[in-house]
Amino acid sequence: MSEKYDWLVQIPVNVSDMQAWTNARDAHLSHLKPYVADGTIVFAGPTLAAHPKGPEDRMEITSSVMMFRATTEEEVRAIVSKNAFVEAGVWNMDRAVVAPFKCGVRTAA
Repeated sequence: MSEKYDWLVQIPVNVSDMQAWTNARDAHLSHLKPYVADGTIVFAGPTLAAHPKGPEDRMEITSSVMMFRATTEEEVRAIVSKNAFVEAGVWNMDRAVVAPFKCGVRTAA
């Protein structure tokens, strides 16, 4: 078995169509679930323009960030490319970054 490495992924969202984000969110999460279960995805979530000040404030999402454990960048990109956010046009794949990463501190699994 090949060695697995950490990869930090950041993909900007196309903020002009947040309805597409809402519509594709359940399928997006369903796609991630098996990768979280097998340890391929260590964490994932949105970055925000700012934290909401109260429960009535909406979140202004700016990108998605994920940490993968995978052998190659190509493996990471293949998983990402099959996500519902790609097909729905939520993610700006032209600006997606998949960077080699070394996680220095992590919680026990």
